[in-house]
Amino acid sequence: MFKKIAGLMLLGLAVNMAPVQAKTTLLFNVFVPRSNNFHEVAKAWAQDVEKATGGEVVIQFTAGNMAPPPEQLDAVKSGVFDIAFMANIFLKNKAPLLQATMLPWLVDESENASVALWRVYKKHIEAKAPFPEAHLLGLFHNAGGQMASLTDTPINSLDELKARKMWALPGPPADLLKALGMSPVATPAVQVGEMVSRKIVAGYTGIAPEIARDYKAGPYTKSFTWFPRAISSTSFSIFINRNKWNALSEKNREAIMSVSGEKLSAKGGAASYNEMQIALKEMKGDGVQVLPADPAFYAQLQEAAKPQFEAMRETGKQLGVDVDAMLKDFLVESGITGN
Repeated sequence: MFKKIAGLMLLGLAVNMAPVQAKTTLLFNVFVPRSNNFHEVAKAWAQDVEKATGGEVVIQFTAGNMAPPPEQLDAVKSGVFDIAFMANIFLKNKAPLLQATMLPWLVDESENASVALWRVYKKHIEAKAPFPEAHLLGLFHNAGGQMASLTDTPINSLDELKARKMWALPGPPADLLKALGMSPVATPAVQVGEMVSRKIVAGYTGIAPEIARDYKAGPYTKSFTWFPRAISSTSFSIFINRNKWNALSEKNREAIMSVSGEKLSAKGGAASYNEMQIALKEMKGDGVQVLPADPAFYAQLQEAAKPQFEAMRETGKQLGVDVDAMLKDFLVESGITGN
């Protein structure tokens, strides 16, 4: 009897000593205001990760933003937090080819554009200019910026535009206005509300309606001039500290990427497009006009954007990437035809 009890005790001890995979907790910093739709995207993805890894990897979120928007990658690299996302306009020197799909007139629907961006990154960019200093989890476009007037007169001609002092998002929107001989006020999007409320500018361009709403420019907006495609659609990268990524088991890395990549990119783009529609409806309800762009005005702005495309071609040549082929694939993957 004693031998039987001892045997059972040893069996129980052996079971208790069986190897158990330690749970890994990763910290995700989301820098945008709580009203921004990306919080929901990030939370849903965190649930997907926990499920895909069988609970072995858990994503937690910072209580508040822990680094300025342009410093998200640096903070991840230095271990302030493990996961972040940031606008690729702040990665111009480190990820120059990720600027290409933010050029004017390339995006009309952000979910399709986000999937297309991930696909062209994998096909054209990754081998020649991989994402720097961290492991890339996803890429997405926002709904895209149009042109807003803060006066009762819409901006729907080149003369009207050039008569204004304009705020523009840094990058392609600001470069477009500079090509027209203008001197825009170019600051991060978080500062647009300040520029608008202090009446420093009489219009803004390069941000989508939900961004204008989130950063307090919405109440001052009188009208949008709506182009067939966005003046620019900011793209974003979602990434994880490389050491933390490499420390995960191969099984868990594969599990995480099974719910990331194209899937995460699509979710980011879809959420942005849906939120843009909500914000635009709210703004229309507050009396904001939405006017189709005059074709002649659109053609003039298309012409003014050409130097940006030429500069991107040169960047591509230096890195061994055919930018024209890449952007052709991007438009095809986005479902865009024509001008």
